[in-house]
Amino acid sequence: MKNKQLSVYYYKVHPIVIPEEYVNAQNKLTEAFQLPKEKEYENVFQTYGEVGLFGEIKYKNDYIFGTFAFTQTENIPPKQNKKSKLTENLNLEEDDGLGYQTSFIFDKQTNIIAIVSRRPGVNATSIENFFKLNFDLPPFRFDRITYKSSLDNFLRTSSYRKLKIKIANPTEITPLLDNKGLAVGELSRLIKEFGANKLSFEVTTTTKETLPINAVRNVVNNLIRVTTGNVQTMEVIGNDEDVEEKVFNFISNRIADSITVEITRHGEFRTREVYQQLELKFQENLSYFREIYRNRVE
Repeated sequence: MKNKQLSVYYYKVHPIVIPEEYVNAQNKLTEAFQLPKEKEYENVFQTYGEVGLFGEIKYKNDYIFGTFAFTQTENIPPKQNKKSKLTENLNLEEDDGLGYQTSFIFDKQTNIIAIVSRRPGVNATSIENFFKLNFDLPPFRFDRITYKSSLDNFLRTSSYRKLKIKIANPTEITPLLDNKGLAVGELSRLIKEFGANKLSFEVTTTTKETLPINAVRNVVNNLIRVTTGNVQTMEVIGNDEDVEEKVFNFISNRIADSITVEITRHGEFRTREVYQQLELKFQENLSYFREIYRNRVE
């Protein structure tokens, strides 16, 4: 039996509304993410195919378990004989494609969703788009959850001397950067103007003065919310002696776990085993999630 480890990433489903509307928006999101069984759902586009629900939604106390499937209908590779090396088309029917499943667990008390990451598979942005397509919801985003100590220390630091960013395919994320403030908006404009396929820069101060604090925090706060995996490096070096942590790596400091799945020749997907592992991993972080991210109540 061959096993494969898959990463699990955590996101806060965060309404983008004024404070007076936050509780109501939060409640609407909680209701939508329970995915009522009587509702009919439309699939969303993902490169070379589409994403939709796979199997039944499971409910256990405050947890919702579900699985999305990416059906690849374009750019399908041929099958190949391992001895002769000859290839031939799979000859799939018009509505057939290659299927890849991605499971999640959602906590109703915090509106936190943990998503299994696999490639090929369903990315977090497609899940986000699925809910936006199928429900009438207030604006929201998926915020990657960072270890509390790292984020607190970063915000307490009063001086920054270096900002290092590396982004792959930056044109894919410019819609997420528009209208996010002067510094981030200018970054988005430059990416569009040059049609860049890679963006890498480092800003350093050689004097005793700090980099503009609000500008650094603005860039970090917006890039940390990008769910596509395009942001490969995001590092800030602080100069504040009152804070123990000097280097803030916002990629490695994101909370991540892993689960183990069995690899089979015909790709059977055992959701029950996956859900059990997701619940155990979620429980390990539950006290932190419930302390910091518990939903507001009226």
